[in-house]
Amino acid sequence: MLREKPKGGKVAKTAKAPKVQELPRRADRERRRHKRPLRLTGLRMRLLAAFAAVALLTSVAVTGVSYVLTRQSLMNRMNQTSVQQFRAAVTPNQQQLEDAKPTANPPPSLTNLSFKLQAASGSDWVLHRTGMGDGATQNYLSYDSVPPELRAAAQRSIAWQRVRVGGVPYLIIGSSVQPNGIEVYSFVSLEPQQVDLDRLAQNSAIAAAVAIAIALLLGLLASRGVLLPLRRLGIAARRLGAGKLDTRVEVRGNDEVADVSRTFNETAEALERSIAELRSLEASSRRFVADVSHELRTPLTAMTAVTDMLEEATDVGDESAPAAQLIVTETRRLARLVEDLMEISRFDAGTAQLRREEVDLVALVSGCLDARGWTGRVTLTVPPGLVVAVDQRRIDVIVANMVGNAIKHGGEGPVELSIGAFGPNLVLQVRDHGPGIPPDALEHIFERFYKADKARGRSEGSGLGLSIAYENAHIHGGELTGGNHPGGGAVFTLRLPLEATIPAPEVRA
Repeated sequence: MLREKPKGGKVAKTAKAPKVQELPRRADRERRRHKRPLRLTGLRMRLLAAFAAVALLTSVAVTGVSYVLTRQSLMNRMNQTSVQQFRAAVTPNQQQLEDAKPTANPPPSLTNLSFKLQAASGSDWVLHRTGMGDGATQNYLSYDSVPPELRAAAQRSIAWQRVRVGGVPYLIIGSSVQPNGIEVYSFVSLEPQQVDLDRLAQNSAIAAAVAIAIALLLGLLASRGVLLPLRRLGIAARRLGAGKLDTRVEVRGNDEVADVSRTFNETAEALERSIAELRSLEASSRRFVADVSHELRTPLTAMTAVTDMLEEATDVGDESAPAAQLIVTETRRLARLVEDLMEISRFDAGTAQLRREEVDLVALVSGCLDARGWTGRVTLTVPPGLVVAVDQRRIDVIVANMVGNAIKHGGEGPVELSIGAFGPNLVLQVRDHGPGIPPDALEHIFERFYKADKARGRSEGSGLGLSIAYENAHIHGGELTGGNHPGGGAVFTLRLPLEATIPAPEVRA
């Protein structure tokens, strides 16, 4: 169960009781929301497969050994009992067997004797002597049913062997009566024992199936005990990743999962402290930048006025003129830097405001180029006129930074500026024909104070222009991207959400 650390004091015990119950319901809702379908390679299926495999192997081993031992014990006992019955039945009729005379056909005495032996022992008998034929109690049981190896062993002593006759299992016990050589064989049916063994195998299979079912049930319970805390940890991790740094996991027990839960809580607490410190430092840094920028505006205003007078002065000597010009240039650069820092601080504080007004975008772009003396360096591909609702000052800043960057780093080639509509978006694109943006600088071009060319002079810019243009694009609900054109040179693209129909473009010099 997830719980959130209370903020700003203790939790009331009675008045806040309904909110205490809110956490389990919230955790259950998130658990259902993040519940994933059963996967064949998931941890639950692997646990169930392991439990089922152990139960199956154990059942097969136990039932197999039990079946073999039971069968062996049953057969041994059956052998001993049958041999004893064989001796008990043959011994009283020993004299009659010795007095039997050979004839062309089995004499009635052999047949009668076989029935007599059957009555004495309860099993079927076959009496055989070469030249006399067989005396048997059943037609399908004959001397031919006796295996040759058993016949050879019966000549020396009492022997037995288990065989199938007519699909029925039999224990055949045989011996030879001397001196007339009559062979006596007892056929003891093992069908009742086979039925018992088959029933034992069937019961063992049922017991194995029940054991596997119980193992699967135990596997489900065990997997629930393991996966439920892991699912709670997963939900807590997602909440923590979503920015809810006060998320904690309830620790239950002292097992490995509980140790992981404690580690998660300690990590979350340390992360919350670190993030709070970073946010505090960031807020202090933003306040410092804003305060410094604000405090510098007043002296900079006076310095700018003085430098303007210094620039217009005509009585500056030739030796002092370069120094005066340097002061004018650096003062203006410092003033621009302060304005940029104040603009950045507004974006960071969330106080930057968008003042939309309907303006002719083509006239706005042309005015931006004219004011900076870039008209002769830029080729325009724009529609005849397009009235849009934008913040005029911010769009002017975006265009000035895009075009100024292209002129500054695009070499002597022309700069192309085009405006068009692609679906619901208004697209303004600036391309130069210079060396392009270095690959290692592509992902940093909109970062603050970043300069792709580390050797550029200090007076070429502060590294805030593109980042301010990027923020101005976002405050309009659009985006500003930069990259290299396949034909060479860098290209910057501004996309603004706009529903407008733009006529066919015309080229302006």
